[in-house]
Amino acid sequence: MNEVVRLDRLSWPEAAEWFRDDPRLLLPVGSCIQHGPHLPLCTDTVIVENLARDVGARARLLLAPTLAYGVACKRDQAYAGTASLDRKTLHRVLNELVDTWGKQGLEEIVLITTNGFARNIQAMAMVMADTVRVRAFDTHALDLSSFLVQGNTPERGGELETSLLLYLEPEMVRQEWIMDSVSGTAAPGDVGASSPMPGSPGVVGRPSLASAEKGQRIYEHIVETITARLTK
Repeated sequence: MNEVVRLDRLSWPEAAEWFRDDPRLLLPVGSCIQHGPHLPLCTDTVIVENLARDVGARARLLLAPTLAYGVACKRDQAYAGTASLDRKTLHRVLNELVDTWGKQGLEEIVLITTNGFARNIQAMAMVMADTVRVRAFDTHALDLSSFLVQGNTPERGGELETSLLLYLEPEMVRQEWIMDSVSGTAAPGDVGASSPMPGSPGVVGRPSLASAEKGQRIYEHIVETITARLTK
């Protein structure tokens, strides 16, 4: 597989040449949000950076530096370390980045996130520019039910995210802190994220069902699916 080319490691003349030859860019959008006591705050960022690297390599897309902050729900903001942007702030940041790159000759910018909170998705979906095509991919919108015991049930630090981290960065998973919880509520419009009950450890779902093997199958499926949609 080809190695991905990273925008921030190019000089400006090299970037200008790349923009002329292939005016497309992939921008991963992560988060700093609690995912229960067993997963790190950077869970979304770790997953999306790996996905962007492999999708970028396969689709031959130039890779932009990750935006490591997103929108978190009010309940998640009560947990130490969670950092949240307002939906309008994230939308404005993405719009300004797209506008800057568009003026330099880019014609298509692909946004990808693993933060399924509705307001985060809305901020990305509303990004637009006069001369740039903007495409947004939310991994939680994919049908992963065949891989998961609980299907596509909204979660926070559950079977899906724990499986992906066990595959990608197993040393980041605090195995002794894994605990199941089915209590939580999804905000209207959420497709993959669920809000934990106040005062709970922050988990929604059953991370005890997770495994590295399951994470690998899910990860490879997501990479193949997004790559196929980008290369049609």
